[in-house]
Amino acid sequence: MTAPVLRNSVLPHSAGEESAAGEESATGENTAVENSGEGRNPLIARGVITAKAHGVICGLEAVEQVLKHLDPELRTVETRADGCVVKPGEEIFVATGLATSLLAGERTALNICSHLSGIATATANLVQIAGGVKIYDTRKTLPGIRRFQKYAVTVGGGNNHRHDLADFPMFKENHRAILQKSRPQLAGNPLEEIRWIKSELAREGYSGTISIEVEDEASLRACLEEGIEVILVDNISPSTLAKWIDRARLDQIPVDGSHLEASGGIDGDTLAEHASSGVGRISVGAITHSSKVLDLSMSVELLSEDSGAGDD
Repeated sequence: MTAPVLRNSVLPHSAGEESAAGEESATGENTAVENSGEGRNPLIARGVITAKAHGVICGLEAVEQVLKHLDPELRTVETRADGCVVKPGEEIFVATGLATSLLAGERTALNICSHLSGIATATANLVQIAGGVKIYDTRKTLPGIRRFQKYAVTVGGGNNHRHDLADFPMFKENHRAILQKSRPQLAGNPLEEIRWIKSELAREGYSGTISIEVEDEASLRACLEEGIEVILVDNISPSTLAKWIDRARLDQIPVDGSHLEASGGIDGDTLAEHASSGVGRISVGAITHSSKVLDLSMSVELLSEDSGAGDD
């Protein structure tokens, strides 16, 4: 499996732009290694990345980009691919090339791969717990690497929520509070508020997905009645939400669980209960902002001096 989202993303796109591949400059230890081969062929080495824990691998395309940026003649062999489940001691990536380049790129390559693998692993664990309920990420990502992190979520079997604000409008708690303050006639009347939102978007020519955050039963019922595509039920206990859904159905209000999304501090300990509440999707910000990295290591071993970068 290749990862188009990672290809060239770790390289600079313009003069003066810093990149992941170029953030490590020459150091004394690498200079010493380089000088040790003075007057002879360049020192060629093999770099091997090994998993030190169980997990789902992600980010090998970025690893390759980092190392080949430092040594274009470097030969890389993926022993595993993104999405593969690995166990401790399993080799996941092998590269042969200039010893100095492998040493210089080691930390950056490991930082990227261990971080993305941690996200993929955490996502896979949540997907397993959730059963048929879909797991979504959020925009709670690190600036500059959102597309990396969201790619890792898909590798782990999860789904991407909005990539940015332009994907579709989402009216969250703050938006609704400002709207109700600026238009007092909508305050305390969720149904009229939702209808106003829909009409304003239609007036502007928008006809796509609308997402609205709700924290009370009346707002949930209004969104269900108006056919809102993504109803984000935030910080509501699973038992309370289940009661809201049951009452809506008793009142003949159409309920499609695939449009209901639970959110708000959900983790592996509480996920199963939320998944049984009647929602079809659950968003978990922690998978991108708090996932533990997957422990990886890279060994660099010198090959014979007359070996070429293409020799294995």
